[in-house]
Amino acid sequence: MVKRTQRFCRLVIFVSLLAWVWVSCAAAASVDHEEELATQEVLEMYSDMVEIPASTFRMGLGFHKITDMLEMCWQVDDRCNRWWFKDEFPDHMVYLDKYWIDIYEVTNQRYLEFVKATGHRPALDDTCETKACWEGNLWKGESFPKEIKNQPVTQVSWHDAKEYCEWRGKRLPTEAEWEKAARGPMGNLYPWGNDLPPGKATYRRKWRGIHTMTDVGSYPNGVSVYGVHDMAGNVWEWVSDWYDRKYYKKRVRNNPQGPKRGVFKVMRGGSWVNYEDTLHSAFRRWGRPYVRFNDTGFRCAKDPIPIPSTSGQNHEAKTD
Repeated sequence: MVKRTQRFCRLVIFVSLLAWVWVSCAAAASVDHEEELATQEVLEMYSDMVEIPASTFRMGLGFHKITDMLEMCWQVDDRCNRWWFKDEFPDHMVYLDKYWIDIYEVTNQRYLEFVKATGHRPALDDTCETKACWEGNLWKGESFPKEIKNQPVTQVSWHDAKEYCEWRGKRLPTEAEWEKAARGPMGNLYPWGNDLPPGKATYRRKWRGIHTMTDVGSYPNGVSVYGVHDMAGNVWEWVSDWYDRKYYKKRVRNNPQGPKRGVFKVMRGGSWVNYEDTLHSAFRRWGRPYVRFNDTGFRCAKDPIPIPSTSGQNHEAKTD
């Protein structure tokens, strides 16, 4: 009787252990599945971005490179002056933490989604007082010709760009982040290297309405080393920084955020109307943050993307 009771007790313990193992495995599988779904959801949400790894890169231009740009500028405009490029000096090494940036500039179609979802103002300059100015508006109210849906949005102020990026759960890139994504760690002159732009960007054009700009991603030969498109020509791009022409002389080495205050915001990349000298990736332009131009758009950036975890800890999204 005692032996039979002992065997029964062992059987109960064995079955209980089996049940515990099965429940634990099922729970672990459920957690893994939930984390996998969460990872996929985040990666799909930001599938239009690319990760820029943490590292140092060369920012700005040295004296001799600025001389090269000045001589290039003289070929098309005898008014060119060295001070036009002086705010890029001196070149210096900068360290940036890892971040993500949009592969393409924000398009008219994507900006329209924002306008319809939030009631934000359309992408047009309603302060125009001349016919020529009004012709620079490609939008009519909350609509635009279908031919430009994949062209970069223009006629947006710095404030418009900031609000859009925040609506997408992103932010504007810093000036340093923009330049690194364009030039790569070695500090290329242009996103694709040091060769001149023919066949790699939209530039040297006159205004032709809907035929002025090109769809984003139209120049696979013009992609930066990180796989970012259209960082030269087509449209200037707003970045987050205030402009200070002497800021580089401070040689901020780690994750520079720009001046704490200012009058103008920085724009980068050159546009459809510019020439080779202005398209180089260290060139800096500035404008008042409330002004809208028919040659200026933007793209967004983001800090490392956290993946939700049911275990209570977050990890970062990874891409191959």
